[in-house]
Amino acid sequence: MGPHNPLSFVIPILVILPLLYLRLRRMMKPTPLKLDRMWIRPAIFFAVGVLVLIGSPPRAQDWLWFVLAAFAGAGLGWQWGRTMAIHVDPGNGTLMMRGSQAALIMMVLLLAVRTGLRTGAQLESQALHLNAAMITDLFIVFGATLFGFRGLEMFLRARRILAEAPQSRPLPKT
Repeated sequence: MGPHNPLSFVIPILVILPLLYLRLRRMMKPTPLKLDRMWIRPAIFFAVGVLVLIGSPPRAQDWLWFVLAAFAGAGLGWQWGRTMAIHVDPGNGTLMMRGSQAALIMMVLLLAVRTGLRTGAQLESQALHLNAAMITDLFIVFGATLFGFRGLEMFLRARRILAEAPQSRPLPKT
């Protein structure tokens, strides 16, 4: 195995940083939250996680890793969902969502940890006898539960906030 090409680290950074900047700018703007459609994304993520496990079931001794990945994803997803600011627009009674600084930091940390784990797995996979397919499946299960539980927490909280909000009247037309 030869030395790594330095461009293999620079090019992803040059692609990821502008995309991350645009995503973070968009997260900080309040956007309408459609409560009746919020269940769709978590359901898709959970279905993907289940399909991964059905498609290539882990060996009996590997299930513990999948359970740990799912619990880690669920816990981090729930926390990430809690960091998202949700409120009811007083003017028209619409649910609005805005990312918070904590959500931005969590996204950056997750990207950094993912990049570090990916690089470490590539460098040490043979020495540690790691299975690349299992690592990929673990990341999919982690991601499915992360984004699924993030959406679930936001849905439950948004429903509660909407129920507690005073019923606003539409503004009179002038």
